[in-house]
Amino acid sequence: MIPQSSSLGSETHDLPSIASPQQHSNASARVASPILTPPVLPQNGFFINDEASELDWIFQDVRGEYLDAVGVPADCMLPDPMDFGLLGLDPQRQCLNAQEPAASYQLTGDPQESWLLDRPISASQPLDLPELGSKNVQLIAGSYVQLERITDSDRAKMQRSIMHFLERPIWTPVSLVTFPSKEKLDLCIDLFFAKFHLVISFIHRPTFNPTAVSEVLVLAIASIGARFTYLDGAAAFANAMAELARRLLLSMGQKDTRVTRSESYMTAQLLLGIYGYSSGDKSWFNYSEASRCSLVRTAKHAGLFQDQPRTAASSGDSTETRWMAWVAAERRRRLGWAIYEFDASVSFLHNERPAFSTGDMALSLPCDVARWEAHSAHSWKALCPWTQPDGELVKFRTAARSLFDASLAESVQLSDGQHLYIVVVTLARFLWSIKELQVSPLMDVVPENWPLIEHKGNLLDKLDQYLVSPYTARASETDRNIQCVAGRALIIHTSHLYGSSDLMDWLPAMLRSSGSNQAAKERMMRWGSEDRQRLRKVVYHSAQILAICRDFPFNNPYEATYVFHAGAALWCAVTMLEAPILESATNEDATSLFLDKNAAEGEADYSKVMQWIREDGNFNVGLYGVPVLGSRVSRLQVLEETVRVLQNLRVWDLSKAYANVLRQLIRSEGANPQI
Repeated sequence: MIPQSSSLGSETHDLPSIASPQQHSNASARVASPILTPPVLPQNGFFINDEASELDWIFQDVRGEYLDAVGVPADCMLPDPMDFGLLGLDPQRQCLNAQEPAASYQLTGDPQESWLLDRPISASQPLDLPELGSKNVQLIAGSYVQLERITDSDRAKMQRSIMHFLERPIWTPVSLVTFPSKEKLDLCIDLFFAKFHLVISFIHRPTFNPTAVSEVLVLAIASIGARFTYLDGAAAFANAMAELARRLLLSMGQKDTRVTRSESYMTAQLLLGIYGYSSGDKSWFNYSEASRCSLVRTAKHAGLFQDQPRTAASSGDSTETRWMAWVAAERRRRLGWAIYEFDASVSFLHNERPAFSTGDMALSLPCDVARWEAHSAHSWKALCPWTQPDGELVKFRTAARSLFDASLAESVQLSDGQHLYIVVVTLARFLWSIKELQVSPLMDVVPENWPLIEHKGNLLDKLDQYLVSPYTARASETDRNIQCVAGRALIIHTSHLYGSSDLMDWLPAMLRSSGSNQAAKERMMRWGSEDRQRLRKVVYHSAQILAICRDFPFNNPYEATYVFHAGAALWCAVTMLEAPILESATNEDATSLFLDKNAAEGEADYSKVMQWIREDGNFNVGLYGVPVLGSRVSRLQVLEETVRVLQNLRVWDLSKAYANVLRQLIRSEGANPQI
């Protein structure tokens, strides 16, 4: 579908100035059924709610040999209410638009999903079909509608089908002859913690004990860690281990639905979801998309997106006891945030509707990394604020409103890298929601004049305030902080692609057809002519994404998707930059300008880039591997450079699938250079 947007007008906004953002928190909470800690804590608890355009086509050349077709069905999508009052409108309009989320009215009680229902039937019970009426009942002759009657052979066929499909094992037998040795398992687990770094960590490494947690969680961790071993057959082994974990999850959930609310189950499901999107396997990709919705729904019903009541520590509790209680509460909070970030990132990057409503998020922001990663109870205690050991909790809703509400901005100072990352992910998610509203079939006929373009502009401007160049950060930050800064920058630059009208809606159609989709091609040309400044901004942000992923690769599961989007958007934009640039491309008086060069605000090169975006001008514009954007060979050079960057992202096979799509486009370009 190619959504209309020509009536939306120009969406050009000022370019970001690369500057540092403005300048936390935690609580001691009751032990929340920990699963990831040593045997000091109970091991198999459950979370109880104490308050109430698919991209799988990119795998066209990839064969999934390890997976069966069994997956978890997607649950109903949750609504995504927009709080337009946050986006800079006048107070009167805020009152008309803003409303309290349902999460504000939830009370303590039973788990949400069962308050209307009887207790579930145990999966271990045999399924005996009850008799419908007595054998001697007289049925009414005739029928209301004239349909073919069921015959005895039809009835027998139904019975045979039931017995055939339900009594036959779902999966073929599993061979564990080559199951890895304990040394190899230890290596995979070790590499998981050493190499797999997400901005929001949700497994507490100092207290994690692989011998005391659920086997399915160990399998999920080992499958990801195996990707970092670079041993022969690592990818195939990782896929097979992940498949074993997936089958265990399905079997466990079928035997007892309550286990789906356990911490180990949801943690393993989250890890496998991340794995599936990045594995490069079509079956795994589709499984992850289905399980994402299931995971969000289960976590919501388990109360994972609500803060637990805080209980005061007893004066007789030892430091070790207080630490373990704090770890359990913080780990629970971080798992909720990790699921939120997973859903928001995937929906944003893959242009899919989120499964989670931000109105349901009632968690406080996670604590600082230093306390979370403290190696012992006493090192944790030393990092706790003396005046307020539990920290000052910052609610998500308060933090989000502080971005636009001046009365809250001074009292809520966000400086922690995790908090800034959550803020950026949330703003990007809001941007996607506005894009979704713009393609509504009623958007151009409803009587209300919704200022959606103004909202997008406000969101993009706010996002730009949190943009820090990783080139600047590397001079004074640790690798962990640089990774956080780079991840934030990638989201912000990609947000500008999503904020460029309907670019990210027609772009997949162009790629799927290797540039031959006529309707998408026509829309592309109209899009390029509507706003030339917007076109140049897309070129700039795409070049920045390629530069960051080329110079700061951290083997993040989402890096390949950023590169793919940037390279594809740049390929389209170069097509439309071609005509005006050709006139000056060989002009010796033109100034050479490299859009992916590190240039801080105030430097001459940065000012030239801003001038080119605003006014065009006499510039020879290029980037690494593409000397002159707009030349006849630049389209091919853009694709080739994007493939080179993808080839260096070797841990996750999704990069190979993206590279295959671009290689096919390169072949199409070579055969038919005129698009």
